[in-house]
Amino acid sequence: MIRFRTFQSRVVFFFLGLLSLVQVVVFLTVDITNTRYAKRQIEVALEVGAVGFNRLIEMRTGQLLQSVRILAADPAFRSAASRPDLAAAKTLLQNFNERVRADLMMLVTSEQRTVSATRPGGDSVPEELRSLLRSAESGNRVWGIITISNEAFQVVVHPVQGQGRMAWLVAGYSVGEELARDLQQFTKLGNSFIYTGSDGRARVLASSLPASQREGLAAAFAAVKPGEDRIVGLRIAGEDFLNLVTPVGLEGNRPLSLVMQRSMEQELKPFQQLRAAVFVLSCGGLVLSLFGAFYIARSVTRPVRALARAARSVEQGDYGQPVRVAQEDELGDLAATFNRMIHGLAERDKVRNLLGKVVSHAIAEKLLSQEVMLGGEEREITVMFADLRGFTSFCETQPAQDVVAVLNLYLTRISEIIEANNGVVDKYLGDGVMALFGAPVSYEDDAGNALKAALEIRDALGKMNSDAQLQGLPSLGVGIGVNTAMVVAGNMGSPTRLNYTVVGDGVNLAARLQAMAKEEVFGIGVISTEATLKRTLRRFETKLLGEVEVRGKAEQVTIYSVLTEERLQH
Repeated sequence: MIRFRTFQSRVVFFFLGLLSLVQVVVFLTVDITNTRYAKRQIEVALEVGAVGFNRLIEMRTGQLLQSVRILAADPAFRSAASRPDLAAAKTLLQNFNERVRADLMMLVTSEQRTVSATRPGGDSVPEELRSLLRSAESGNRVWGIITISNEAFQVVVHPVQGQGRMAWLVAGYSVGEELARDLQQFTKLGNSFIYTGSDGRARVLASSLPASQREGLAAAFAAVKPGEDRIVGLRIAGEDFLNLVTPVGLEGNRPLSLVMQRSMEQELKPFQQLRAAVFVLSCGGLVLSLFGAFYIARSVTRPVRALARAARSVEQGDYGQPVRVAQEDELGDLAATFNRMIHGLAERDKVRNLLGKVVSHAIAEKLLSQEVMLGGEEREITVMFADLRGFTSFCETQPAQDVVAVLNLYLTRISEIIEANNGVVDKYLGDGVMALFGAPVSYEDDAGNALKAALEIRDALGKMNSDAQLQGLPSLGVGIGVNTAMVVAGNMGSPTRLNYTVVGDGVNLAARLQAMAKEEVFGIGVISTEATLKRTLRRFETKLLGEVEVRGKAEQVTIYSVLTEERLQH
């Protein structure tokens, strides 16, 4: 492991090491990118070349079809084709082919007799031509590329109808060296037609490649399985090529493939100068960086010392010594971050003081977001008062330690439910709780959250009572009052001891409802005002209790017993 005696040497070493790594990565990335780009260019050229080949074949096919249609429509030829003696038809074929100059011109009768104007031999139909004739007889394909006696031809088939007898006129161009050269001029690619015999050996029928590369192509092509168009890489005579292999023979015949290729070495030649330039620039950059690293290392040590002094001050509890760095670079950002950290530590101490004055974390966040001042704001919230029933008699019969333990258990569960429904515990009132929904932070459905929390408190106490009965303890009930109204919310108390709470007539009404919920006249758990039910976005099953007079209210208040929350049907 390398050890450094000074911070400056460490900066220089790691700076140069990192720069060297980056330059190596850049060099490799440029090289890989160039190779990928060259490969993609070849692939595009091969795809375009395949399109060019198809267009060239279509053009040649059109010329052949136009020629054979003229001969097939000639009355003299139709009459000669229908006779048993085909000598006249052969003469007409030879005369016509002198104008057309096709490499293959023959007539095939319905008895499978043949007359050829270009090829000597017997009267039998070549096996390779039978598949195309069957396709033409069924009205399907009338042209294709086939192999006859180890030669490839692009042929067309046209019917000849004469005196009740059907014959077929076959004409074709050779798929050979001339086509390969024409295709090379048209596509700017190397082109080879490869025939794979029944023994699996590949043989180059025609190619635009030099003779020295043809044998290598045939040997490399032996590993390629004929199939759909695909691009493969082959090494031919010590040089890498990308090749587009396209089957061009008819189905059922021995495979005939067109191989278009381009050399990767030739494609990458324009990028060799770029590679050399990148290498020279990388070396020069390292030399210049060596001098720059020393300068940067020296400029780093001064602000680092200042940061060290400030850190020692913070360690001693002094947050009033910020770091002053005039640089507007990363070191300046570091100093600014350090100063923000000092401010954060001071705020943390401020939070500690606030936590002794408030109950809820949400209230603490509210106070920290603004200057702590006495006062409040008017806002609409939902207030909930919950008080245990039967707790006084419970205290009279149980030991003090059990009373405190049971009370803490119940209040903890009630608080968890309130906070889970986006509520805030404002204060604990002996065996009761005052909770706020909508202050200091409001949510979309504060009224519904309060009612839902009230029902969950009622149900949770029922489960807890079941456990208490198993332990031989008496059951406790709960009375809950909920009201929504405009109140004053804010920090109240003294400058040295304050409390975030709410005051107003609506708060008093919620407390009165809680007291009613505990009275024997109602004997129910949750009472809500009509104002709360109108503002909730949820649906609750309720029971109208009527209009009641509430102490401190001049007008009667319509109240409801909240039974359950209605679930949506899916």
